[in-house]
Amino acid sequence: MRKPPRPVYVVCAETPPDVVGGLGRYAERMMAAMRHLGTPVEVFGATTRRTAPREERIGDVTLHRVRTPGGGNRAVRVIGVLLFNVRVAARILRARPSGSVVAVHDWMGCVAGILCRLLARTPVVFHVHTRELNAGPSRRRSAVAAGIAALETVQARTARLIVVPSTGMRDELAACGWPSDRLRVIPHGFEDPELLRLAALGDDERDRLAATVRRRHLPGGRGRLVVFAGRLSPHKGVRTLIRAAPLIAGERDDVRIVLIGAQAPRTDDDAEVARLIDETGAGRHVIAGYRFLPSAEVFTHFLAADVCVFPSTYEPFGLVAIEAMALARPVVVGPGYSPEVVGDGAVRCEHDSPEELAAAVLRCLDDPPAASRLASRGAAHVRERYTWARTAELTLAAYGEPAR
Repeated sequence: MRKPPRPVYVVCAETPPDVVGGLGRYAERMMAAMRHLGTPVEVFGATTRRTAPREERIGDVTLHRVRTPGGGNRAVRVIGVLLFNVRVAARILRARPSGSVVAVHDWMGCVAGILCRLLARTPVVFHVHTRELNAGPSRRRSAVAAGIAALETVQARTARLIVVPSTGMRDELAACGWPSDRLRVIPHGFEDPELLRLAALGDDERDRLAATVRRRHLPGGRGRLVVFAGRLSPHKGVRTLIRAAPLIAGERDDVRIVLIGAQAPRTDDDAEVARLIDETGAGRHVIAGYRFLPSAEVFTHFLAADVCVFPSTYEPFGLVAIEAMALARPVVVGPGYSPEVVGDGAVRCEHDSPEELAAAVLRCLDDPPAASRLASRGAAHVRERYTWARTAELTLAAYGEPAR
């Protein structure tokens, strides 16, 4: 196999310290995994922070922070994304050595990728992490979403390779007319330092941490705890979980369902979830904090849960379920999860149905030995299949293909 071209230019709008979502976490882990693999990687990320260093070197990886306008106004944000792309493309085109590759992540890097391809015929690898604005049964179509879809389509047609995290996403994009021969599946890793620390704890310490969380949510610390973590967007399935709550509570009155997460920006998801909790009469059994928690607290909630539930109807990969499985917790996922992502280590619902979801949760609650076996299979599946080191190696190998 030929070595990847040097250097690789990566356009990823969200990078440390501006980590606000899954893309930023991906960038953080991948930069750490690539730093000692022998290929110079030049990463360009956007930042609104004036105090952030312009450049930071991490082994073989150099992070270039490009200051970009931000703020709450949508027009300012759009202008900021465009300026970021134009500035990054100009820097890449000025410095481009022979044989380089440009890797762009999601629609926020497409303009730079298209410019590099059209102006210099530079090979481009397009990483697609999610298309939630334009895919899935709960898609919210708007002029912005249509514009993003058009941008993604142009980038897909001009890219030499398109990298996705699951076969489900590959099949979805192929069905949309994207070139199937250029779609490549490279799963993500899962290792988070805090998660690995918790997973390595002895039983006594794990039980102590779990008991602290359970006392916070369960009367006297006794009962059954179900935990959901994620945005309160429709495609995350939280509304199906709320509708399933009365069915679960009808069989187990001691259950409490904790929702960790909040609405997506510029939506009314928090208010919609609150109304649905009232309408279904689930308020005694559903606890919604309407805020995100630090990763360490989320992982501790997973440890405390009798069942972790992620009933997404659209999920390109679903790292949150993988993290719960890695902690050896019983996990139930929705139909949006690609079957190979969770394997036989989680219960996967076939339909977006409150009845099916309630039945799956109750099976785990009613049969602790079976739930324990499920959790053990899940932990084994994750550790055998997913590592950031493997993701980094496969990704760099893929970057070598367009240069052939």
